[in-house]
Amino acid sequence: MAAKSRTRWILIAAVAVVAVGGVAVMFLPRPVAVDVATAGRSEIAETVQDQGQARVREAYVVAAPVAGRLERTPLKVGDTVRAGATVVARLRPAAAGLLDPSVRAQREAAVGAAKADLARLQAERVRTAAELARVRPLAEAGYASRQSLDDAQAAAVAAQNAEAAARSQVAAAQAALLGPQATGQGLVVLTAPASGYVTRVIEPSERTVQMGAPLIEISDGHSLEAAIEFLSQDAVRIREGMAAEIYDWGGPGVIAAKVRRIEPQGFTKTSALGVEEQRAIVLLQFEAPPAAWSRLAPGYRVWGRVFLRREPAALTVPLGALARQAGGWAVWRIEAGRARLRPVRVGTMNDRQAEILGGLAAGDRVVVFPPDTVHDGVAVKAR
Repeated sequence: MAAKSRTRWILIAAVAVVAVGGVAVMFLPRPVAVDVATAGRSEIAETVQDQGQARVREAYVVAAPVAGRLERTPLKVGDTVRAGATVVARLRPAAAGLLDPSVRAQREAAVGAAKADLARLQAERVRTAAELARVRPLAEAGYASRQSLDDAQAAAVAAQNAEAAARSQVAAAQAALLGPQATGQGLVVLTAPASGYVTRVIEPSERTVQMGAPLIEISDGHSLEAAIEFLSQDAVRIREGMAAEIYDWGGPGVIAAKVRRIEPQGFTKTSALGVEEQRAIVLLQFEAPPAAWSRLAPGYRVWGRVFLRREPAALTVPLGALARQAGGWAVWRIEAGRARLRPVRVGTMNDRQAEILGGLAAGDRVVVFPPDTVHDGVAVKAR
């Protein structure tokens, strides 16, 4: 009987221990499931990026060397031209303007007066020539003085010159009557100054142009570059010769480039949100072969990235592992299955990674995007 009682109590005690243990396990804190990453060595670069557009580095604008009548050009935007061989423009002398009836009447009267004066001077020339023919044999025979012969010769020469001047006056008066029906005979032919393609036809139609008027723009197809509009605070960190690349331009991959020039004059641009921004244009020269960007053309929208610094073997962690602490940066490092908040020194950051300069070692495990339930010393497990 005593043995049975003892066995019963042992069973009751065992059940009680199991029950208490189960209750204790239920109330113990469970490890928080988190995303985990490992700090490791990888390449990281400090960059600045913004958008801009492709443009031609060398453009040639053909201008009219003289005033005249421009013929309609057959060239269109995109047509290829060869230096010295392709005709890009033809200029003829400009036609005279229309005459008002009163002006025409006045000029016709001027023509009549000039012709009348010419007829008078022709008669005077005939008279002086006859006088010279009469005086010359008399002077040679000694019946007239030498002075008389000289006077007759001078009068004949003066009459001839006066007649010639009168003929010029008649021609000038008749030229003043010419209207739009008069056509010039001169033709000025302009050829392409460089090989490339037409990017702008400034004067496509026939019209009268003045000397120096721009007619057509020709661009060298191998001198394309990107003009990126960087914020001024980013532009001051860029130096000529820095490595760069063109991305999100519509074609496959990226286009290798380098910084050719930072324009010294900034400008104000209003953003899509209505905020005024100070920007500066940075010119990126393509380093890739032309076949890699053959589909680009002037005015196309592109994105440009300039590499300020590159570190080939930096200690990095995902950007989501960083947390703010007392104005600095920290990470949740996993130590013996528990999360510990450790301050770190951060260098370069991009849209995916952050460079760790101190506070972590390669191989350390850190929590990425920690939930609110993570606090110092809490047990964690990889999700």
